[in-house]
Amino acid sequence: MLVSAGGVIGSLFRYLLGALLPSTAEGNLVANIIASAFAAHILVLMERRGLTALRYFLLPGICGGLGTFSAVTFEAVVPNEGGTWFLVLNILLSFAAVAISLPLSRMLIRQR
Repeated sequence: MLVSAGGVIGSLFRYLLGALLPSTAEGNLVANIIASAFAAHILVLMERRGLTALRYFLLPGICGGLGTFSAVTFEAVVPNEGGTWFLVLNILLSFAAVAISLPLSRMLIRQR
């Protein structure tokens, strides 16, 4: 139930991103970057505060509903969409989002 409820919220947020950004590729890229950064932040929050009760709602739910790796994969293999470079860009920028979010979250969220 928690994963489903979070998935609805993440999917709705992804839909809103699609309405704001002109291309599907840009929407997918931004959604994946946000989902990766948010997941890293949530992991630090759980690590520092011991908040694991909402883990299924937040990580596979909201982050899973927001992140769109299946769409990125589709765009990477379909001719005239994003191509391999788009897939690599998604992976690198998602890793960069985690690399920035983890230390920032660790700096902002104090240990209990």
